[in-house]
Amino acid sequence: MYTDEHAADRGRHDALLVRGRRPAPKGNRGKPLYAVVNYAKQRRAMRRLLCHVCGKSAHRNELGVLWLLDDVAANCEPGWPEREVSVHPPVCLGCAGKAVEECPELHKMGFTALRVSDPEEYGYYGTLYTRDLSAPGSPFPAFVRDRETLAFDDPLLPWLHCAQSAMALNGVTVIKLDDLISAP
Repeated sequence: MYTDEHAADRGRHDALLVRGRRPAPKGNRGKPLYAVVNYAKQRRAMRRLLCHVCGKSAHRNELGVLWLLDDVAANCEPGWPEREVSVHPPVCLGCAGKAVEECPELHKMGFTALRVSDPEEYGYYGTLYTRDLSAPGSPFPAFVRDRETLAFDDPLLPWLHCAQSAMALNGVTVIKLDDLISAP
């Protein structure tokens, strides 16, 4: 898809990755832009279990890594969030409270705080393409679906322009973030 493709454009299972966005303008550097995903930073945070706000190690304890999901458990199916596939990286304790206060999506929609004992790299999220069947022999792909999450072993993965890494959350314990933040 890139005319100047290089090795860094490929991820696990030879998936084509969306290139990261440009650095923020000088006036916005150091400020979290919650609605704007830096794809390279997101994929790095997932791979290394880093806080997606500050980039430092995500908070861990005996129950696992701290995660915030922009879903409310009461609105989800029974058993949720065990085995949930998420594109949201974990967070550190210092940024968790800040994210809940400042992130418009978490503030508006609500959230669920979790500890995840066994996060597992699952696949990628992005835009799924296919061959342009209306123009036989065309070298250009045709758009199929935006916002698609595919596992690493999915045969359609080569047709996904991969924006974000996806993680399966295993060994989940739902927690109360207020109790965690207010604990000494």
